[in-house]
Amino acid sequence: MSLILLYVYKMIEYMVIAVPFYIIGRFVYMKRKKQQASVGRELLLGFFSLYIIAVASQTIIPKWDAGIISSTGEFYFNVQWSNEIASVNIIPFRTLFLYLQANPNIDNWSSLSMVNIFGNMFVFTPIGIFVPLLYRRVRSLKKISVVALAVTCFIEITQLFIGRSTDIDDVILNTIGVMIGYGMFVFIKRKINRRLKGNKKVWG
Repeated sequence: MSLILLYVYKMIEYMVIAVPFYIIGRFVYMKRKKQQASVGRELLLGFFSLYIIAVASQTIIPKWDAGIISSTGEFYFNVQWSNEIASVNIIPFRTLFLYLQANPNIDNWSSLSMVNIFGNMFVFTPIGIFVPLLYRRVRSLKKISVVALAVTCFIEITQLFIGRSTDIDDVILNTIGVMIGYGMFVFIKRKINRRLKGNKKVWG
């Protein structure tokens, strides 16, 4: 659990730093395009954008370190583009099988296993909720599946060049996570539609 919280804290740090930049950038964009702002949609778009930044910080942004050398007072900034322990797996379910084989008792799963299995699924769940909420054209199962595969494949391919491990099982878990989110969206949408106007479709 402590490892999961560590990742969450790191993601929140990026989100907090990004807030003023996003607000200023969005304001300038809306002014130039002369668009009218919808408070509800802008809030959704803002949360989604910050979420994407948070995910990117732990997936496609290279690991970096910065600070001041105490002995000299000089500023340093290092970016890690390679990693000796990074690996590539293109065999489906191989990594998942190794985790399950090494941890047959769910109660004794290590933090690493939990992060890789549950983390890889549920960190992508918001995509399946936010995308169809924000973009009506992407509300079908087929289109959200394409989005899920495109996003997860892009992340894994990018990780080949930034010193991170690339694993087909991550693509599978990430995609499952997006589909879980989409399932939640469809379920909630139907519930709201039935409550508001019986079986009449109100969301478009």
